[in-house]
Amino acid sequence: MGYTFYDGTIAVAQSTLGSLSHILRQAEQHPNASTLIEARLHSDMYPLSDQIRIVTQFSENLAAKLTGREPVTFERNLTTFAKCHERIETVLKALNAADKDVVNQHAEILGPTQVGPEQTVQMAGAAFAHTVALPNIYFHLVTAYGILRKEGVPVGKRDYYVGFFPSDFGGNQ
Repeated sequence: MGYTFYDGTIAVAQSTLGSLSHILRQAEQHPNASTLIEARLHSDMYPLSDQIRIVTQFSENLAAKLTGREPVTFERNLTTFAKCHERIETVLKALNAADKDVVNQHAEILGPTQVGPEQTVQMAGAAFAHTVALPNIYFHLVTAYGILRKEGVPVGKRDYYVGFFPSDFGGNQ
């Protein structure tokens, strides 16, 4: 079988979490690591902890929508790097458990989808994945990366891409 809906959704979410985990490990080595969880790009933006929360929540929502189950709603308790890594691992387990055939079938299945605090619409899995979940996952991964760069963590473009390439790609793991 060629490239599937699963490959363009679940595998992508797994990759983003791999990159997020990698840049957080880089951040833990920084002299100012203790202040990074609450660092922001701008005063009116969410801190790093919320960027991680949102990446993981949208990844969980994606796995749930594409496997026909209710999503787990996580608490806003990411106060340490250990809690961040635990959350990422929890969501990776859910993504890893997603059956490819089930995910591929859910591309066209319409179902209720929460798109706001009190707004639900009928949306197919593919529409949710490509217009809601994945754009949010990418945005908040990039914002987390930007916060760390702003705070002086020595991460570069290769660090951002780590999760998207096989472990033998370029030897940068």
